[in-house]
This record gives sequence, structure tokens and C-alpha cells, in this order.
Amino acid sequence: MIGDAFLGVHSWDGYLKSGQGVMMDLHVYQIFSNDELRRSWDDHVSFMCNRVSEFTSYTSNNLWLVMGEWSNAITDCAKYLNGRGVGARWDGTYTPGGGEVLGTCQGMTGSYTTFSEDYKRFLRKYWETQVSVAEKVNGWVYWTWKAENADDWSYQKGVEAGFIPRNPDDRLYPNICG
Repeated sequence: MIGDAFLGVHSWDGYLKSGQGVMMDLHVYQIFSNDELRRSWDDHVSFMCNRVSEFTSYTSNNLWLVMGEWSNAITDCAKYLNGRGVGARWDGTYTPGGGEVLGTCQGMTGSYTTFSEDYKRFLRKYWETQVSVAEKVNGWVYWTWKAENADDWSYQKGVEAGFIPRNPDDRLYPNICG
């Protein structure tokens, strides 16, 4: 397994094309720039759905492709995500002296008990979107089973809260990407 190094899969077109037993590991996050963080909930879903043709065209001419690291997070609010002692772009605490404030981290990470019902419904929809896209190629691996105080990152807490189904084949949005 090799990683795309956040360069995008087509940066690797033709690389190890004849490599037997080699697959590309793609990490898909939409949280590490203000432009990504400014996306609406619907924009996050659309962005993923719009990547289907990119991913399927890569796998048809290159290596297997697995979405090997992703989460439900749509903010960078999780503690230590950006580094020890570093804040979040989302709430303007990422850079010394502050920055653009896109929202509050309260209710966006931490315990799912602070998440609104609308947010949990969105997390379910977003989870299903990402799974649907990944399953159009060669599959997925969620990051991570258990997160320290960041239930939007935790598969275990997502199942407990109901925004990740116990059975990954159980879909509320079965044709989310058409």
C-alpha cells in the first residue's frame, strides 16, 4: 500500500501500474484550509460525490484505490488535530493573534451529546456519502475506531450515537451520489 501524499490520485497516473498486489491509499479530508471549512454541509456532500469519476477513472487505468483514512469531521476543532497547543482554523484560534472565525467549536466536536439532531443527521448523510464513493472503487478504512474527546472522528462513538450505522450496509441515503 502506498499513499497519494495528498497530491491527488492523478499525480500518480502510470506509477507502478504493473505492480502486482499494490494499492493506492487515499486520505480524504475537507478540513485543512479555510476554503474547505467554508463549505456548507451540502457542499461537503457534493464535493465527495463529484469525485466519483476521478476515482473510478484512476482505478480503471492504474492501481486499486482505497480511501484509507477519512472521518466525519467537517471542522478542525478536535484537540491536538493541528498540533499540540495549536488551535483551530474554524474558531479563529489557529494563528497567534486570531484569524477568520467560521464558527464555534462547541457542538461540532467533543462529546456527541453536545451535537444537535440536525448535525447528527448530517453526519450520517456525510458518512454514507463517503462510504458510497469509496465503495465505487476498492473500499475504505475509517480513521479512527476511538478518538480522545472528538466523537466526530470516532467510529465507536458514531455507532453509539447513531450517526454511523452498526451495520455499514444499512443506508438511509442509498443513492446519495446518484
